[in-house]
Amino acid sequence: MTTPARRRSQRIVFNSTAVLRYGDDESLEVQVDTRNISIHGLFLVTEVRLPLETPCTVEINLIGTTSQMEVLAQGVVRRHEPDGLAVAFTQLDPDSFLHILNLVKLHEAE
Repeated sequence: MTTPARRRSQRIVFNSTAVLRYGDDESLEVQVDTRNISIHGLFLVTEVRLPLETPCTVEINLIGTTSQMEVLAQGVVRRHEPDGLAVAFTQLDPDSFLHILNLVKLHEAE
């Protein structure tokens, strides 16, 4: 019997939209839905299957009751599931990191 891997950080349910960009010369953009997020990555609901370790950029839409903003993250594809793929963040600017951290902390308190 195997033991499930321990998560490095708290993941929260996070339903929003994002744009996944990947590729070099012919960058493809795909509108996707998100399922969960943490400060280390997120899960995207999509039919697109990128090879593992594919570098990508994810533009995440954070929508609040009074405002909307977009967080830009660099990442790599780490895992596939039947309904999508997981992207691990490799680079977040400080503001994006703080927005995601605050979002996670807010939902942990609920």
